[in-house]
Amino acid sequence: MTGSLLYLSREDLGSLGVSMGEVVDAVDAGCAAKGRGEVVMPPKLSLHGEGDAYSQVMAATLAGGGLGAKWVTLFPRNAARGLPITNGLVVLGDGETGLPSAVLDAATITAWRTGASVGVAARYLARRDVTTAGVLGCGVQARASVRALAAVLPGLREVRCHDAVPAVAASFAAELGADLPHLSLVVVPTPDAVVADAGVVVTAITMTRDVRPPLGAGLLAPGALAVALDYDAAWTAAAMAECDRLFCDDVAAALATRAAGARLAGLPDPIAGDLGDLAAGLVRGRERADERLFCLNLGMALEDVVTGELALRRARELGVGTELPL
Repeated sequence: MTGSLLYLSREDLGSLGVSMGEVVDAVDAGCAAKGRGEVVMPPKLSLHGEGDAYSQVMAATLAGGGLGAKWVTLFPRNAARGLPITNGLVVLGDGETGLPSAVLDAATITAWRTGASVGVAARYLARRDVTTAGVLGCGVQARASVRALAAVLPGLREVRCHDAVPAVAASFAAELGADLPHLSLVVVPTPDAVVADAGVVVTAITMTRDVRPPLGAGLLAPGALAVALDYDAAWTAAAMAECDRLFCDDVAAALATRAAGARLAGLPDPIAGDLGDLAAGLVRGRERADERLFCLNLGMALEDVVTGELALRRARELGVGTELPL
C-alpha cells in the first residue's frame, strides 16, 4: 500500500514464528557490519525520571538500507502495578526514500535482540563444550538469553537460575523447562550458586541506584564467560577486573557511560574489543580453554534495527500486521 506503514503489535510479533537462532544470526551480521565500519550509530539519549525510571532514544543506520530508531522506557515500579517494566516503540524507515515503513512493539524487539546479543557473545567467547549455564535475574531478558544460549551451545543441558523473588524464579524454570525440554532448569537459593561451575553466566537484575552487586571476585570458574546485561549492578569491579579479558557490545558506548559517572565507574581497562570487532574478525575471541572472559552488553540500536527488519520481512510474507496511513 502506497503512503502507509505497517504496525506490528506485541501479539503480532509473537505470531510470526521468528526463532531465536534467526535473531542471533541477524544480530551477528549487524555486529559484523559495525566492525567493518558500515553502521552509523550515535550515542543513546537517556532521560532519567523518578524511582529509577528512565527512557532512552536510540538510532542507527546500516549500509544497504537498514534505518531505524527506538524509544524505550524502563519503569521498575510497573512490576507492582502489574504492568510491563519495559515498553516503547521501534520505528523503521526505508533506507532509500526515508519514508517510514513500520512501527513495532519495542518490548518484544528489545527482548529478542538482547537475548540474541548474549548468543553472539557466547558464539565467540564461550567454550564449545559448555553444558551448564547460570542466570541471575529471571525476567524477560533472561528468558530470551536462555533461548539464545540453547541455540548456539548444542551441549547445553542445565540452567541454574535465581531471582530475588522466588516465585519469579519458579515461573521462569517452569516456562523454559516446558519450552526447552532438553534443558534441566534448576532454581538455586543464592546468587553464588548460579555461578558455581557454570560455563556461561548471564546477569539481568533490576538496576536500582541502591543495589549492591551480589557477585564478587573468586566466583567465576576458570574457562567461564560472564555476560552482564545489567551494567555493573550484578558484578563488582573486582570481579570484572579478575577476568583475563573484558569485552563489550560497543566500546564507545561503554566508555561514554563510564565517563558520565552514573554507571561503570569501576570498569577496568583495557577493553579487549566489542561484538563488532569479534564478528568482523578484527580481534580474537576465546584463546584458551581456561580463560575467564567478561562481556558487558549495554544494548545497541543496530540490534533493534536488524531485529525489526527481520520481523518486518516475516510479517510481510505472512500478511501479519495493520496498515496505517501516513
